[in-house]
Amino acid sequence: MAERWRIQGTIFDACDCTTLCPCVYLQDPTNGDCHASVAWHVTRGNYGKTNLAGANFAMYVYAPGNPLHGIDRAVLFLDEATKPAQREALEAILGGQAGGMWEMMAKLLKSPPHVMTGRIEYKNDGKKWSVRAGDAIEVRAGYLKAPPDMGIKVGPRKAQTFDFLFGPTMDKVVGISDTYRVNAGGDNRTISGRYSSSGRFAYKGP
Repeated sequence: MAERWRIQGTIFDACDCTTLCPCVYLQDPTNGDCHASVAWHVTRGNYGKTNLAGANFAMYVYAPGNPLHGIDRAVLFLDEATKPAQREALEAILGGQAGGMWEMMAKLLKSPPHVMTGRIEYKNDGKKWSVRAGDAIEVRAGYLKAPPDMGIKVGPRKAQTFDFLFGPTMDKVVGISDTYRVNAGGDNRTISGRYSSSGRFAYKGP
């Protein structure tokens, strides 16, 4: 029987679409298919009596169209720094067995995700964000700035989307990736100057 759980913290994503990613507005990807990665850092949370604060995890997905219509391949990357009890808890949550948002996410996957473990380096201050998950995922990105020759200085700007991963507010800081590299799920590609966004999340079980 699954334990009661809740986790919250910071999140960011990156993909090969142009800004703003049309998938989170219920439209098809810019290039027809989707190569997207998401990284999470838990600032507070628990699964039963297991404390999950400080946990990092990341995911890469490939979909031939809008991922909300089905995901062909998924790779889940867990931080090697997590303790055995934390990893067991995260696998229950992220696998959908513990209910909540991840149960809905699991229904989008056409096959169970491939699970990898390694070192995760995660940074996110809301202006710049980055992750390195072993050799599988690397993202370096930051909020969208005006072209330097326009003489306009702006700070991070939020947009509201229909992306449940950024729930419950679904607010994002709109950004652009300096580098987005993935070597997972049968894909090996490097993308620069494409969509990325940062925000917060708060998930809980039923």
